[in-house]
Amino acid sequence: MPFDPALCRKMDCLHQKANGPFNMPRFSLSVMATLLRRARRVYREEGVRSTATKISSYIIRRTFHTLGTWGLYNSKRYISFLRWKNSGFSRYHAIADPFKIVPADPESIKYVTGRGPNPGRFQWQDIGMIADGDWDQSSERVDELPVVRALSERFEEGRNWDEIDFIQRVKREARQGNALWRGCTSEDDVRTQCHAVDNLYAAIAEHDYQSKKELIMATEEIPSSRQQIPTQFEPYDEVVVDISRDGEFLFVDGRHRLAIAKILEIDEIPVRISARHAEWQQVREMLHETPSEDVPAAVKQHLDHPDLQALIDAEKEM
Repeated sequence: MPFDPALCRKMDCLHQKANGPFNMPRFSLSVMATLLRRARRVYREEGVRSTATKISSYIIRRTFHTLGTWGLYNSKRYISFLRWKNSGFSRYHAIADPFKIVPADPESIKYVTGRGPNPGRFQWQDIGMIADGDWDQSSERVDELPVVRALSERFEEGRNWDEIDFIQRVKREARQGNALWRGCTSEDDVRTQCHAVDNLYAAIAEHDYQSKKELIMATEEIPSSRQQIPTQFEPYDEVVVDISRDGEFLFVDGRHRLAIAKILEIDEIPVRISARHAEWQQVREMLHETPSEDVPAAVKQHLDHPDLQALIDAEKEM
C-alpha cells in the first residue's frame, strides 16, 4: 500500500478521534432476509447448482472480508498475499499498484462489470485481480441501475424524493425491516440518507469533485458514506472500476458519486481499478517488455489509456 507520511499522520489522528480503527461489520436480520431473497431469485432463474455455487462463494468471500475487517487488512503480509493470489501467483510481470488512483471520464463508464459475486462489497478481497472469462461482456448499463435512475429523477428532473419509485420501494422494504439502500431499516433512515445524498450533490456542485485523500486532509472527520470500509482503506475509497479485455472501464462500486459526476457533467474523476481482464493484462505485459514505439498497432491504440501511463512513465525513466 502506498505510504504517504502526511496522510498517515492525519489518519492516525482521525482514528484516535473516532475511538477505533474501523467499524465492525454487522450481519443483521435485514441483511439475511435480503440474501435469502437473492438466493430464491437465483434458484428460480439458474437452478440448484448455480445457487449452491454462488452461496458457497459468497460465504467464503464474506468470511475472509470479515476477518479482514477484524485485523487481517492491517497486515502487510496479508495484503501482499492477496496481491500475489489475485494476480495469478507470479504469472505476470507488469503488476499494477492496486491502490493507485487514475483519472477517468465519467461518461466512459457505461457498463456494469459482470464479475462476481458481490465485487463491490468485497472489493478489498479482489485487489490486483487478473481474471479471464466473459465477465467483461455484461450488457447491464450504469444508467439503468435503480440508484442512478433515482438520482437522475431527483437532480435532473427535480422530483421530490417521495415521488421517486425507487425510494418508495426502499420505504416499503424498510417498514418490513429490510435494508434495500444504504442500510435503511426505517423511514427515518430513508429521510436521513436522502438528505445525505442531497448534501453530497450540493458539495460536489459547489466545490467540484474531490478525491478521498483531498477530503481527508481537509477535514477533521473520516469522510465515508459507505458501510464496512476498513479505515486504513479510506484514502483509496474512490469509484471502483474493472477493465475489460478492450480496455473499457466497467463499473464496480460508488454509484452515487458516479451518478452525480455524470449529472454535473464533470470531465474527470479519480477511480481505483479492482480487476483487469487477462487479455488486457497481456497489453500491459507487452508494453512492459517492449518499447512503446515498437509495440504492435493493437497496443499502440491504447497508449493514452490511464492504466498504461505508469508503464510508459517507467520506460521514460530508464
